Amino acid sequence: MPAADNVKNALTRLQKLVGKKSLPDDPHLAQLCKQFRRQNKKKILAQTIEESRFVVMDTETTGFHVYAGDEMISIAMLEYIGLNPTGREYVQFINPKRLIPAETTAIHHITDQDVADSPGIEEVLPDIAEFIGNAVIIGHHINFDIRFLNKYLKQQIGCQLRNPSLDTMLLFTTHTGRMGHYTLEEIAECCHVEMRDRHTARGDALMAAGIFTCITPLLSAPQTTVNHLYNQQFTQDPTKEEISP
Repeated sequence: MPAADNVKNALTRLQKLVGKKSLPDDPHLAQLCKQFRRQNKKKILAQTIEESRFVVMDTETTGFHVYAGDEMISIAMLEYIGLNPTGREYVQFINPKRLIPAETTAIHHITDQDVADSPGIEEVLPDIAEFIGNAVIIGHHINFDIRFLNKYLKQQIGCQLRNPSLDTMLLFTTHTGRMGHYTLEEIAECCHVEMRDRHTARGDALMAAGIFTCITPLLSAPQTTVNHLYNQQFTQDPTKEEISP
């Protein structure tokens, strides 16, 4: 094998190991890939809460198996600056290009007909990525949603999200000192957040946003860094303040 081919094969193997593929041919996707690779998690975490951009996210899917055939069928993202909503949001049905199981439809009430004329993930992924931008991502069990997005981003542009994330359940357990798993409804009730349109992406995102804006002031002052709030997700020391009605 010629030396040039050996070098090419070695570089290809190295790119796979470090997760950096060549840029996509599409200029728009290539620019998005560059944007993600430049994302600086430490810089985002160093900003104060009051000046930071947050995106509260929720998705609905065909099931729970990210890498075993399940797909995203709905996504909602709400933009906040500090603890204040900007009014910007992104809500979209997505065609999963597979059947939605009946047991899943029984939960979120999204049918095959509802998404039949919706765009596929490859069509909306650039819009999703641009909306997220350099924001801190927030949601209930947010790693589930991020895993789906990272699967698609890796497939389409060879990059993954580097944004820091805040999980409303972890913030809740930090504040209360409780252990275990808590549903969105249980925490919303404790935080006196209105429950509406449950198991829709936008409805659940609104509930997660309400929880975030309720608990965050009890954990961190507006002038403290996002990093202070981020690190509290992993502590077991409860705060002393009660959640007011």
